[in-house]
Amino acid sequence: MSKIPLKPQNETFTDTQWQAIFDKGDNILVSASAGSGKTTVLVRRVIEKLKAGTTIDSLLIVTFTEAAAREMKERIQVALQQAINQESDEQKRQHFVRQLQLLPTANISTLHAFCLTVIRRFYYLIDLDPNFRMMTDETEILLMKEEIWTQLRDQQYEANDEAFFRLTENFSSDRSDEGVGDLILSLYDFARANPDPVNWLAHLSDHYIGKETFAENILYQSQIKPTLQENLKTAAHLLQAAQDYARSDEAMEKAAQLIDTELGMVETLKALLDADDVDGFYEQIQTLRFGRYPAFRKPEQKELSQEIKPLRDDAKKLVEQLKATFPYPPAEMMELLHRSAPVVEKMAAMTEAFMKAFQERKLSKGRLDFNDLEHFTLQILQGDGSGSEASVYYRDRFEEVLVDEYQDVNRLQEAILYWVRQVDHNPGNMFMVGDVKQSIYSFRLADPTLFIEKYLAFETENGGRRIVLAENFRSRSDVLDFTNLVFQQLMDERVGQIPYDEAAALITGFPDFPESEAFATELLLYEKEHESEEQLIDDKTEGEMQITALKIRELIESNFMIYDKKAKTNRPITYNDIVLLTPTRKNNLVILDVFKQFGIPMAVNDAQNYFQATEIQTVVSLLQIIDNPYQDIPLVAVLRSPIVGLTEDQLAEIRLANRSSDYYDAVLDYHGQQEASPLWQTVDGFLTKLEQWREEARRLPIPTLLWQIYEDTAYLDYVVGLPAGQQRYANLAALVHRAEKYEKSSFRGLYQFIRFIEKMQEKNKDLAEPLATPVEDAVRVMTVHASKGLEFPVVFLLDTTKFFNYQDFQKRYIFEEQLGAGIQYVEPAENLKFETLPFQAIKQVRLKKALSEEMRKLYVALTRAEQKLFLVGSYKNQADAFKTWQSGLTQSEMVLDPALRLVARGSLMDWVGRTLMRHPDMEAVFSEASERKRTIDHPAHFRLSWWNQETITQQVQETLAPVKEPKRLLAPDSNIDDLLKRLAYRYPYQKATQTTSYQSVSELKRLYNDPDDQQTTLLEWRSVSEKTNPQQYRYVQDELAKPKFLQETKPLASSIGTATHTVLQMIPLGMKPTQDTLELLIAELVKKQFFSEEIAKKIDRSSILWFYQTELGELLNRASNLVKREQPFSMLKEADTIFEEFDEPDAPLLIHGIIDGYIELADEIILYDFKTDDVFGSQAQIEKKMRERYYGQLKLYCQALEKALNKPVKQTYLVLLKPKMIVAF
Repeated sequence: MSKIPLKPQNETFTDTQWQAIFDKGDNILVSASAGSGKTTVLVRRVIEKLKAGTTIDSLLIVTFTEAAAREMKERIQVALQQAINQESDEQKRQHFVRQLQLLPTANISTLHAFCLTVIRRFYYLIDLDPNFRMMTDETEILLMKEEIWTQLRDQQYEANDEAFFRLTENFSSDRSDEGVGDLILSLYDFARANPDPVNWLAHLSDHYIGKETFAENILYQSQIKPTLQENLKTAAHLLQAAQDYARSDEAMEKAAQLIDTELGMVETLKALLDADDVDGFYEQIQTLRFGRYPAFRKPEQKELSQEIKPLRDDAKKLVEQLKATFPYPPAEMMELLHRSAPVVEKMAAMTEAFMKAFQERKLSKGRLDFNDLEHFTLQILQGDGSGSEASVYYRDRFEEVLVDEYQDVNRLQEAILYWVRQVDHNPGNMFMVGDVKQSIYSFRLADPTLFIEKYLAFETENGGRRIVLAENFRSRSDVLDFTNLVFQQLMDERVGQIPYDEAAALITGFPDFPESEAFATELLLYEKEHESEEQLIDDKTEGEMQITALKIRELIESNFMIYDKKAKTNRPITYNDIVLLTPTRKNNLVILDVFKQFGIPMAVNDAQNYFQATEIQTVVSLLQIIDNPYQDIPLVAVLRSPIVGLTEDQLAEIRLANRSSDYYDAVLDYHGQQEASPLWQTVDGFLTKLEQWREEARRLPIPTLLWQIYEDTAYLDYVVGLPAGQQRYANLAALVHRAEKYEKSSFRGLYQFIRFIEKMQEKNKDLAEPLATPVEDAVRVMTVHASKGLEFPVVFLLDTTKFFNYQDFQKRYIFEEQLGAGIQYVEPAENLKFETLPFQAIKQVRLKKALSEEMRKLYVALTRAEQKLFLVGSYKNQADAFKTWQSGLTQSEMVLDPALRLVARGSLMDWVGRTLMRHPDMEAVFSEASERKRTIDHPAHFRLSWWNQETITQQVQETLAPVKEPKRLLAPDSNIDDLLKRLAYRYPYQKATQTTSYQSVSELKRLYNDPDDQQTTLLEWRSVSEKTNPQQYRYVQDELAKPKFLQETKPLASSIGTATHTVLQMIPLGMKPTQDTLELLIAELVKKQFFSEEIAKKIDRSSILWFYQTELGELLNRASNLVKREQPFSMLKEADTIFEEFDEPDAPLLIHGIIDGYIELADEIILYDFKTDDVFGSQAQIEKKMRERYYGQLKLYCQALEKALNKPVKQTYLVLLKPKMIVAF
């Protein structure tokens, strides 16, 4: 250790912090537990270096995020300004001023930003064009990758490459070869986190070509055998505990004998494993049979049996799991390995080819992605492998390299740091700060083992020194003790990757919190299957949220006192002090809903993963069935969604029409077989629409199709009315922008677009950058990832009983940095899948790593709380929870058996429950907890409360009890009545102010139907958006404004329609028009600028000529002097005949419109109207649809003419130009 200055009396740093600030002369790793002030230490270290004469540009400070780099610079700036003000020595002051000037350009940044400066400076060492731009858009990168993969795949098919066919066969489904593309892209991403991806890929098949026997295989010895041994050891513990119970009563003799036999079996298996007799072991587990557990009748024996049976069942499960590890004889397993080798070789070769092609494409376009930055920097620094002029330059320049959040570094980044720090015989100059217990970024390929290797080596000063900062200055001892209690039993090298020993345990460093019993950690558990009269709560999530809301309400209303560190005194809790941490953002909208009911204000940092948003998923499902309706899940999703709105019972009724085929067939059969009923009409409407959309999808670009769908379904209007409506609206608009971007690439077509969206969904991991939250008084919700580095007075950890997520393990391939790649081998002849040995070994390792990460996420979550911690979850019932946790009682060691912690179908609460079982506080909940092998006496305390539908409903009713009538404080004789009268005055014609007094017919056409049928006549006088935004009441068209990007393309249908009407108005009557006269007329109108040349081309001449061949057309020519065309009109109508729920008297409305034409005969009027709508379907369908659509409009025209001319309208015709039909009314 270097000489460290004496700590002055007034310094608040602890001794270990002081050492971390001044120690030098070697590589130093500071393992800083949560809340131990590591950033403060890091800043102070930099300042002390500057005071000692170092310049800021001779330090490299690497942070994990841009925000952390900014904060670091700001803190250093403040400290430098202070130093300048306090320094009396002129020379030193000048030095500080100089450092302040250098600060903006100092190397305090993320590693990516540092890499960028290296490349900009030394690009010529690797022949790189310095005029590159960064690709930051995920969509752009993904599309480029897809494009390159498609080309590469097609080349392989054309070359008839047998090895590629075999690879495709192994990883694709019977429907498409997408699987192999996903494999190559995943392997590419994984390989690129390695310092030498090409070399890593070249060694992938090493594990598949060895000549050794199964028992000698290194993967079996290092990974699989230890896991099997751990499972058997735990099974023996469980059986032993069950045996102790059984021996305690002679009446349980039968159970005792059975368990004896089973213990014997476990011992035999253990002996075979230890002796490496794998064939014997395989034989033994294949013939393994567990006997029937005896039944007991007497109450006391039955009770004892309930203690024994779950333990024995858990042991049985563990032993039966062994069969999965040995699915077939060891010799066959080795044979399978050799058969898989060519597949793995081809997989590696294809990935390398893809890597090369992708790199070439990027460089040819002058683009780099973030990963290139790191690889090029490494190439520049290492040169031919012995270092380059660049690495010499940086090693000379940097006096010290400081790395923050070192636990999140990967192997490639570590290799870059190697070339800029001192190595070999020079004293080390790397200062690393981090906490491996908070490494939760494995999906960004962070590798916490780098930290762990140094943590263990530096303990004995091998390669550097280790300093542990254990004091926590953030939290009350209640939070820290609870965290210690859980983690001392959960975390060790085997699960968690680091021992939670004396050095790791959290120590209280903030002494000022007042003593209080109120801060013990609380577990709030919901019983899902409580016997209840009726279903009051939809699902467990809602149940858990209601408990949380009730608890928050209780804290606020009881003025729960928390300690304010700034004010140094107690104060009542506010909403702003409370944060809800969730594992994912999936339930955020449920939380919003429940909290809205309880009137609790909420601030959601990140509404939820964009592609997981319900409204996006619904629209994507609709696109999927427009592309191919024979997909049951998307089809049912759309039918069940508000777009169609069927209930579960109706879906079942449709299914009855055809029970065996695809659901789409059932829909068609139901439609064909049933008589008209409300459900039939809904199905009929949906099928017509679907047919129309499928037709449009072939012609329209995807953005236009999406707007068309939004317009047809009014889905945008619908989502605006939901909670977080603006966010949902923005999401749907963003989907259109995604589609535009996509259309601009070289891909086309709906199927490809859906695949692209699915790819984005897979990529879009649930991770949130913490957004700046407004400082309003509201409860905040964020993910555990987003909360890292932050602290909150009260924390609720939600959804703790959610099962761990193992999507990565469901695929046919799995990767690991050290062990390479494992695959499932598919036997082509029978299409059977076999797990290879590397697949099983890597799955074990990855499972351990994934569970270790979950454990570290739990640590991050618990240590966010300053004062009080709540854990919220749910079990089927209390007995189910006890059964899950009971195995904790069998443990005699402090740390639980690995097999109890490595449960794949587990949850955070399962772990926590098992660790709490041996603590005396548990007896208050489960009296059986006293039967423990070891008691853990610990300063921690906790309370556990159970809730169910009834207790929640009862509490809700109590808290939402009616408010008592307030007492009147004013004397009754004051003129209060007059005041109240004036304040309560309401304008009598309120509704008239919110509707227009001037309305065009086209605005009313869909809604104004038969006045006798009041239900359909009346407009909802406030549209959906007006209900949510009451500033702008005007009943306007229900069509959405077309966005700009759609306006500049081809002429819109409405402009062509207008032009066609103009031609029909201008055609001279009295003689039949011909092709030539019509062309002349159109040319004349273009010249006079009635419409443009482009629109003129789109006018359908044939339909105009057809009209004048019809009887009606001929009648116009014969009676040309009686024909009036383009006749404007206006008339007054009472508002209550137009708007629904409009009940104010004397509110006439002026309606205006233009009638295409009518013939005024002596005693009657013939009315006609042209329509240029696109229509599809049979003649009968078209007629029905157009009648429905225009009935109201023509009805108004009739009323206007009859009123104006005092003659009846006896004939009304709708002339449909597109399908060349005339519909008589």
